[in-house]
Amino acid sequence: MQFSYLEHVDHELLPTIEILWEVSRVFNSDSDHYVSSFYQQLNGLKDNSELAEKEGSERLRELCKQFYFQFAFSKAPESMLTTKRVLLDRAIRLRTGEPLTLALLLQEAASYHGLVLELIDFPGYPLLRFDYEQCSYFVDPSNGELLLDQQVQERFEDATDEDDEDFSWEMLEAADQKTVIVRYLSELKHALIADRRFADALTTVHMLLAVLPDDPYEIRDRGYILEELDCNHVAVDDYQYFVEQCPDDPSAQLLRLQLENWTTPQTVLH
Repeated sequence: MQFSYLEHVDHELLPTIEILWEVSRVFNSDSDHYVSSFYQQLNGLKDNSELAEKEGSERLRELCKQFYFQFAFSKAPESMLTTKRVLLDRAIRLRTGEPLTLALLLQEAASYHGLVLELIDFPGYPLLRFDYEQCSYFVDPSNGELLLDQQVQERFEDATDEDDEDFSWEMLEAADQKTVIVRYLSELKHALIADRRFADALTTVHMLLAVLPDDPYEIRDRGYILEELDCNHVAVDDYQYFVEQCPDDPSAQLLRLQLENWTTPQTVLH
């Protein structure tokens, strides 16, 4: 499978949002309808005097108010990932999404109205950062709340184990395009697997491999999906590759045993 729009993310030749619209089109033929409606709503905000008259952090607060109350976007109610809450066009249609999906839509809404929000690849789920007059403001994309420095640090502590690395403000640097695309596609892959849409999950793994060629973990996941699709004869090669590349990974021993069972001739008793 060829996904030319994913092959050069290291060089950031295309805007991230344009790449993600293309991803949505792969899975939904009516995707453009919802993308168009989203931009129509954004265009309607140009007539909003409260937004137009404000600047800086107050403009950001007003935009968040419009996004979460006027447009009625909200965090997905399910505790588990589902495809309809990850794909951008489905989130537009249903007005609910995972925090990363909401972050990407809010980031685009802000850009459309002259505000630059940077996506932070934060533990748990991402944040958005807005820099204005030598100050940084952080947006929680699940609800649009602007966080103070102490709240950001508390978010980090809640999302990590005590033995993990200590918090540092360097963690709040903007994520590059490749990091964002991989995180998004990984969420989409897990959501498709949870929805048991294995053929579509296989497509998503091929997308990830366009960004991360020969990545052993993506190849292992491809093997799992192929196994679910009753293609064990093809999954063998992917599992074998993973075991050879990552022999010390905890899952490698289980896969070795599975490969042995698949290749050992079975004795038929009469």
